[in-house]
Amino acid sequence: MVGGSSQAEMRGATPGREDLDALAERALRLALKTAVAVVGSRDAAADVAQEVAIDAVGSVHRLRDPAAFDAWVHRITVRHAVRAIRRERARRLAEIPLARLRPADEPVAADIERHAERIDAREALARALARLPARQRLALALRYVHDLPDTAVAEALGCRVGTAHSLLSRGRAALRGDGELADLAPAPTGEAR
Repeated sequence: MVGGSSQAEMRGATPGREDLDALAERALRLALKTAVAVVGSRDAAADVAQEVAIDAVGSVHRLRDPAAFDAWVHRITVRHAVRAIRRERARRLAEIPLARLRPADEPVAADIERHAERIDAREALARALARLPARQRLALALRYVHDLPDTAVAEALGCRVGTAHSLLSRGRAALRGDGELADLAPAPTGEAR
């Protein structure tokens, strides 16, 4: 059973409303995790996840192996995320972004400062991920957000395992070499001065 639906229901018999709702909810949750990591904005990620859930419910009757539901949803998510990334890129090329306002350099309480540092780090990571090619971003999201093994990443991306290894390796290397992220890394302890 996947998401509360039996194999018979997914193989051609008409699933009930509750079964479809459960499948849609599962697809939505899986897609949202990937989309948030890949497309950047929570609103855009929610749109992608909703499109994935609609596609999954609308074509669940074509799924041959109910046990493959999650992998199938990941493949659908990859297609929709790539489309969203392309739409966003086209939109950015057509618009002139406003300069980001930086917080004032006023002293703040320690806990607020740590919170601000975490927000800065999260934003820096999002910008670094946005600079990666879409397939590297998707591979990293599937691996580190969903904790999928490389074989499942390859299946979701529709490529060979070696290609998935390469995408992950290049993506990690690009993030390690990103200057903005390096600036956020803590200084090594015990360093001689």
